[in-house]
Amino acid sequence: MKIIKSREEMAGMTNTMLGMRKQQIIPLPTSHIGSENVRENMDLLEECRRYWESLRDFRERRSRNRKYYRGEQWSDFIKNPDSKTSSNEYITEEQYIMNQGKVPLKQNQIRQLVKNLIGQYRSNPSKSMVIPRARENALTAEMLTNALQCALDNNFIEELDARIFEEFANSGAIPQKIGYKYWKDRSIEDILIENRNPAKMFYNSDVSDIRLLDLRLIGEIIDTTLDDIISSFAKSEADEKRIRQIYTNYVKNYIVSDRGHDASLIDNMDFFMPRDMNVARMFEIWRLEGKWETYAHDPLDGTDGPVDFSMEEIAQQNAERLQMGMEQGIPQEEIPLIEAKPRFINSWYVKYLAPSGHVLFEGKSPYSHEEHPYAFTLYPLLDGEVWGFIEDIIDQQRYINRLIIMMDFAMSASAKGVLLVPEDLIPEGMTPDDFAEQWTKFNGVILYKPNTQHTQKPEQIVSKSTPMGFNEMIQLQMSLLQEISGVHGAIQGKAPGSGTPAALYAQEAQNASMNTLDYMHTFKYHKQKRDTKVLKVLTQYYQDERYLAINGRTATEEAKIYKPEMAQNIQWELVVTAGTDTPVYKQVIESTLMELLNGRLIDLEMWLEHTTMPFADKLLASVRQQKEQMLQSGAVPPELAAMAGQAPGGVNPQTMQLANQFMGRPAA
Repeated sequence: MKIIKSREEMAGMTNTMLGMRKQQIIPLPTSHIGSENVRENMDLLEECRRYWESLRDFRERRSRNRKYYRGEQWSDFIKNPDSKTSSNEYITEEQYIMNQGKVPLKQNQIRQLVKNLIGQYRSNPSKSMVIPRARENALTAEMLTNALQCALDNNFIEELDARIFEEFANSGAIPQKIGYKYWKDRSIEDILIENRNPAKMFYNSDVSDIRLLDLRLIGEIIDTTLDDIISSFAKSEADEKRIRQIYTNYVKNYIVSDRGHDASLIDNMDFFMPRDMNVARMFEIWRLEGKWETYAHDPLDGTDGPVDFSMEEIAQQNAERLQMGMEQGIPQEEIPLIEAKPRFINSWYVKYLAPSGHVLFEGKSPYSHEEHPYAFTLYPLLDGEVWGFIEDIIDQQRYINRLIIMMDFAMSASAKGVLLVPEDLIPEGMTPDDFAEQWTKFNGVILYKPNTQHTQKPEQIVSKSTPMGFNEMIQLQMSLLQEISGVHGAIQGKAPGSGTPAALYAQEAQNASMNTLDYMHTFKYHKQKRDTKVLKVLTQYYQDERYLAINGRTATEEAKIYKPEMAQNIQWELVVTAGTDTPVYKQVIESTLMELLNGRLIDLEMWLEHTTMPFADKLLASVRQQKEQMLQSGAVPPELAAMAGQAPGGVNPQTMQLANQFMGRPAA
């Protein structure tokens, strides 16, 4: 239902219906940049900073998880046991091992487990579908499904989701943002979906509802170029000059930054000042505020919603309608009047602020869903805590690395072919080094005079390098790692033991997938929230017809054209279903179609319309072209073509028999 948003819309609506002269429009100021109360905005930034600081523990755990995931697994700080100057000196575990003259070895098992989770997600794709509440809206729902899929494909959503799933496994947070922008490479305005960094986000950290219905404030720190800020907010050269003045002391324009692809920029980030002085920092803040608003219902066109009029202005509008209606001879009871009443409503408002507190832009949420643009999910939010998959298995990874280092120390300290030689057995004129060189030399010869009084000979000592039990301990920790993570050997695709039945191995893989099902369903829930918001933004901003370039043979031609008028006022629900592009699903579809074709329940043209074979489109066009040519030339009797498809079960058997005779094939 259309919402009355402005005085111009209300006045234009009244003028059109009652024949009134267009009222004078009061122009708004061209710019509000930097014109708001700086002190009030600094108080808001301070509130955001406190929320951001309250998430420090979350960010530190996220950073530690990322380091272990990358392979930087000796970065934890410990007290230096060798320190002689201070008892509070801390060094990393890596530095301590290096001080012992050893290399800090590690075997990164975490990355393989997370890659397996991502592989499970990629191998089981899901698709969002619009379900109409009324059956007569089925075609519109199909059109919206295609429009949604087209928007997601344009944003390369498979890659975005794979990377944000990686963030989900690392931190337990799934932050994405939905907007609308001009795509320069495609020369079109369209939906924009972005993955956001949770380390740069802030929100009221007392949230406890898993649906985040108790979210009151959310925003993020944005580091970008000054030119990007100007292009986004400046409406004139005066605005550009004002923005440059605001950022005079914040952007230094250094030629080269000393940090690139370096996570320390995120780990050691300050709220107000970026470490890279080439960028300009701004803050996007969405806040839920309660205000008295006027809700109005206009019977002229059925619009119902909030308006920017006061009750006095609406009363004046009604008085003008009464006067003009009576002048035109309309009975007073038939003159449509606006029904309005005040309400105290919580609404989302946005502010873009510079670090100095100056306003770049502010206003009420421009989206029809009347919310912030973020699709945000926190897992598991148990007593307010958030953590990811990696955090569960760090201790097992540490113990595996520790055992390997202990084995390395033990092996380096063990005897490896040490030669014990009595001094009197070294021949005259030969040094111990010469003796050792001849001992280890291929075909070496050592000449000495045997002494009958001493029967002792040189002895070479070799000890077992690996202490007893180390291998068993490592295998135990590897087993615990799989048990705790839930990613067992069967689901990893490891070869089963000798004699394992195929059915048992398949059952083991199925059971192993149950351990990761919670992660998959949480991400599925997030996708449903995100795609619902994408669809709402889509129906709001798609104002013109457009062709939906989607890949799929099941979509009808009517549903491949987006028509804005069809999408208005439709009541729909969004569901996320299993994907239809998996190899298993395709195999089932192809087998079913082939059985129907062999059973002559469908004809060749129907089979080509629904099969996913790569040659289907070209062959279908050739079949239809040949059929049309034969009909035009009279080679095929019209009654034969008219009889096709009349049987309840599919193709008429008589038609098939006539067709087989015509094509020179034996009857079935």
